[in-house]
Amino acid sequence: MKENITKRIFTALLVVGICILLIQGMGLSHEDKSDSPLTEFYVENYEETGAINLVEAILFDYRGYDTFGELLVLYIAITGVIILGKEIIKPKGEDQQADDGGEED
Repeated sequence: MKENITKRIFTALLVVGICILLIQGMGLSHEDKSDSPLTEFYVENYEETGAINLVEAILFDYRGYDTFGELLVLYIAITGVIILGKEIIKPKGEDQQADDGGEED
């Protein structure tokens, strides 16, 4: 029983910590960078990549490795949520069997 409370407290603290990090990250992204030299480079030279439009050129050529890294992080996060979800949400019979040592009377 005490382990269950500890898991719930840990999960709650983890969720609160992630929310704080996300809120802080959102605050950092409100800078206006539209006049940077890098923006001008992307706009003037995106046709060299063979892409149809600017967004495609940035995502799949200029920032291809970055996009791949973001997809990898997303995959790991989803996998972690699934694993934690399976651990937290168990059928009622499994908890009882774990307490009894898996033996039936």
